[in-house]
Amino acid sequence: MDPEEQAPIPPDPADWRPQKVHSGRYVPEIINPILEPLWTGTRVIVLYRDAEKDDEWGTVEVRDEFGDDAIDEAAPAFDQLRRSVLASEAVLDGVISIQATGGGEGTSAVMFGKTQPVKRLFIGGPGSDIQYEPRSKPRTGDPAFVALDLLRLDGQTLFDVPLMERKRLLDGLVEQSELVRVSPWVRPPVRSWFATWRAAGFRGVMMKSANSRYTPGATTTEWAVVERMPR
Repeated sequence: MDPEEQAPIPPDPADWRPQKVHSGRYVPEIINPILEPLWTGTRVIVLYRDAEKDDEWGTVEVRDEFGDDAIDEAAPAFDQLRRSVLASEAVLDGVISIQATGGGEGTSAVMFGKTQPVKRLFIGGPGSDIQYEPRSKPRTGDPAFVALDLLRLDGQTLFDVPLMERKRLLDGLVEQSELVRVSPWVRPPVRSWFATWRAAGFRGVMMKSANSRYTPGATTTEWAVVERMPR
């Protein structure tokens, strides 16, 4: 399909699917990139709605990339999430992953940095205060929900809002806990962070343009998976 002829975006967020990422040996040039660890797990779209009564928690609906209900893949995490969103309504792109809580080969526990990523951008820090907890013995962690992006907030869609602004909003939206995380992100240099995250158990990095927009279900060339650094 021609990129200019993308299918219309469904009005119901329950019909949205995660934006697809360019993959392959050729990595497109990403303008003004930010980097995230490449999480392993199930990509999902999460719809949160606040409860009508003040003494009740909100509700969540979870759909995977095929549109199937995925809430049972991480029921404790989504039970925590419905207590953790600071909005009346929100739609998030994220991943269900044991990498946030597990340890051993291929996994890593990502600990909270002292400085929030968006503040790091303005104070000029490289993100070096993000800490990892390597584990010598493999163990199975509970699946966690790791939020990657924010697509709608209180009835307003954010598709045309630059990624950096969506990240800023997401950072203040979710109260993080053991089972509910917001993915860390950093600025280049790419090579040093690639090595750090590979050593921590991730299979690569996700490179995204700071100004990139979001189209549910479409494939973007403004994001790219980097599993191997070029020589």
